[in-house]
Amino acid sequence: MKELLTDFSLLKFQVHNKYSLLQPYVRGALKHVSASVNYIWGVNSADQIWMCPNPCSAANWVQIPGALKQVDAGDMEAWGVNSNDDIYKRNVDGSGSWTQLPGKLKHVSASGNGYIWGVNSNDDIYKCKKPCTGEWEQVPGKLKQIDGGYDYVYGVNSNNDIWTRPVDGSGSWRQIPGKLKHVSASGTHSIFGAAPDDSIWRCKKPCVGEWERIDGGLTQCDATINGLFGVNSANNIWRSALGL
Repeated sequence: MKELLTDFSLLKFQVHNKYSLLQPYVRGALKHVSASVNYIWGVNSADQIWMCPNPCSAANWVQIPGALKQVDAGDMEAWGVNSNDDIYKRNVDGSGSWTQLPGKLKHVSASGNGYIWGVNSNDDIYKCKKPCTGEWEQVPGKLKQIDGGYDYVYGVNSNNDIWTRPVDGSGSWRQIPGKLKHVSASGTHSIFGAAPDDSIWRCKKPCVGEWERIDGGLTQCDATINGLFGVNSANNIWRSALGL
């Protein structure tokens, strides 16, 4: 049985190079990026919102009206929160207009199967069944960032501990060995994350802590069926076309 390590610094000698290296994806600067199957969304350091059809080229970025500090693209809708923690959504293709939802969140995830998940400024956790109109239900626990997948939701707390539970909120939280500051659950077969030192890690679902390192460094990442997308400390946008 493999030993499950809880400190990623111990894993530096176990780097796996069989995965594609990160490559610059498209010119631009974003502090947060989110990828759905057909669209890339992101926000920059000025909280401006940008959207690009996937595959994206530099000429295809479209600025979307509004200001958000974080955005997350689902299959049908893009969700985001602003500097006041107000919650908004609109069609994922950018059409229509923003609709404000009741409540306050500092981070929202639209990628969960059947559910929107989010955390507020107190790290309280909430879920809302799609199509969400603001009927938030608090879920026990504390997380600073959260991301919904097909079967499970994953999140990290203020200590960078990693937790998961069924995406419908049933059951209880299970801790996964390791440390991440940001986790992405929307890959088809794996979850991905950025560690406190910006190293990038992958764990096959259902993850029990057998992490494999991916070359490169990201502050935040988001997986979809056709790639891992992320931004680094310089707000450059990167993509790895690895098998997800």
